[in-house]
Amino acid sequence: MSTPFYINGRFLTQVMTGIQRFSFELCKMLIEQGVDIVILAPRKIRLEYKLNCHIIQFGLFNTILWEQIDLPRFLQKHKKPLLINFGSPGPLCYANRIVTIHDLAIYVHPGGFSRPYYYYYRFVTPVFTRRSKKIITVSEFSKQEIVRLTGVAPEKIVVIHNAVSAAITNSDSAVREIKQPYILSVASMDPRKNLARLVEAYNKLGLASATKLVLAGKMDSIFTMELSHDIVANSLGYVPDEALAVLYKNASVFVYLSIYEGFGIPPLEAMAMGCPVVLSDIAVFREIFGDAACYVDPLNSDSISQAILLVMNNKSYRNQLVARGFERVKLYSWEKSAAKLLALINSME
Repeated sequence: MSTPFYINGRFLTQVMTGIQRFSFELCKMLIEQGVDIVILAPRKIRLEYKLNCHIIQFGLFNTILWEQIDLPRFLQKHKKPLLINFGSPGPLCYANRIVTIHDLAIYVHPGGFSRPYYYYYRFVTPVFTRRSKKIITVSEFSKQEIVRLTGVAPEKIVVIHNAVSAAITNSDSAVREIKQPYILSVASMDPRKNLARLVEAYNKLGLASATKLVLAGKMDSIFTMELSHDIVANSLGYVPDEALAVLYKNASVFVYLSIYEGFGIPPLEAMAMGCPVVLSDIAVFREIFGDAACYVDPLNSDSISQAILLVMNNKSYRNQLVARGFERVKLYSWEKSAAKLLALINSME
């Protein structure tokens, strides 16, 4: 492209979880491919985001107000260029944009969000889906959900997948060995992540000190869940990439029991690190992970505990899952996703 295009960089102010990972990795890959991008961001951005491109920082605010006040002012002054939004939707009053919707959990599982967040996104989602030129989403399942819940025409939506970050797969620290066996899950305490059922299933196993249950993921004060003393001791909160690579590499089994997702990056990361995976039997996981996981009824703790034991104790089945996982990971790459994004942008010129 001869002229740069602009990216909403408010994600640079946020801790890197799934949505921010998608935003960061696509920007990074575009830069590596020589694409001229300009990231527009608030003045206060997090130090962990290292991107070798032109980042313009401006404005009075650092939150949603930056998107709704500072950002549109900048765009108006610069001839209303196309704005790419990988995470948050961007300014409501701005039509020349591509927006990303990772999932519509706000519609289906509203209990996982604070009231201000819920009411804001229930108000703005119909507005930005209608006003945006194109919508990116991360799976065919999410595309169907957007059509079903917002009435957007399917031809307006383009699927661009997540992938595994090189920060996980290339981490030198992943060679470290953890001898104590453990079951791993990487998820927030959001109710739709279904951690309570995992804890229930784990307690039924009666493994106690022999095999620990380790929980990693972002904590949030709006989520509450009763945990035993042992599990509390093994709840790690947010874990940086290098430590996460070690956890995936050494886990006996990775368990991810969400009842609603748009994609699900952690299971793909676990597969990339050679860890066998137990997943909820939901449509989006069947789409993304195919036969590379052991599927369970996420609402049946007996089904979950039996699957965990099967994967841990049946060496042949375990090895089969690991081999299939390695093959499945090859279907997704940030190179492919960036190429699809560029094709989308070029089609709009």
